[in-house]
Amino acid sequence: MEAHFKGLDKEMRIKDFTEKEIRNKIKNKLNPTVKSGGKHQKGYIYLDGKLVTKVKIPNEHNRIMKPSKSSFIATALRLEVGEFNDLIECPLSGPQYEELLRTKLKNH
Repeated sequence: MEAHFKGLDKEMRIKDFTEKEIRNKIKNKLNPTVKSGGKHQKGYIYLDGKLVTKVKIPNEHNRIMKPSKSSFIATALRLEVGEFNDLIECPLSGPQYEELLRTKLKNH
């Protein structure tokens, strides 16, 4: 099951990824400051020395992440659906994510 989001021209869907895939991409590509507490770790993402977002890091399970949870993580990372898919599938690198964030923050 995929989450559906309507764009201007077409529907975008968050693809099915395992919790472990999402966890590994967040930790390895985005290099957040990780704090443990409770059942989940939280990742704090800094840009130019300033905290820009925090995200709940999924556990190491190999089960498919529920679309609503994937959407929540994408929103926390300030990513559109397609950008989130690219982050997990690898076309979007850590440095490209940082540049994307800089652009988004500049426009807001």
